[in-house]
Amino acid sequence: MGEVSTAFGKELKSLKILMVEDNGSMRLLLRTMLHTFGITDILQARDGTDGLVELQLHDVDLIITDWEMQPMNGRDFITRIRAVGNEPICFTPIIVLTGHASRGLLSEAFEIGATHLLVKPVTPASLLHRIQWVLSDDRKFERAGGIYRQPMLIHEREGLRRKRIAGQTTWALE
Repeated sequence: MGEVSTAFGKELKSLKILMVEDNGSMRLLLRTMLHTFGITDILQARDGTDGLVELQLHDVDLIITDWEMQPMNGRDFITRIRAVGNEPICFTPIIVLTGHASRGLLSEAFEIGATHLLVKPVTPASLLHRIQWVLSDDRKFERAGGIYRQPMLIHEREGLRRKRIAGQTTWALE
């Protein structure tokens, strides 16, 4: 189809963001960080089911969603958004939040259409970096079976690399 993300080229402060997160404290933390960046147009949903309702009612530029939620988790939520026939919502960039970043989860998230991934605990710098990356992301969406997705970062580059930082082992997309 050749569409780019709906946030591409926009200004940070003009973004309308949908947060889909089942933890109220995490929603408050994210909203506070977003307000610090000057982003004030923020919608919230407690799980994927509520998120889909919000997307029917509002046009958004960016979705930030947790991976593990009930009753509809992030995997099912993203798959529904990216479905062929769900245009133009399917071209909305999606940042996945997770506390359990494994190679399998990263691969699966990108395979089903995640734009980027952010590992908890979230810092203002890491959140801002992911959002700015989305704003400059001009990768075109391509049809992959029954969904749309952008070419996967994990396959375009050398993939995941294990890093040792101050005695900790972390995963990083490089």
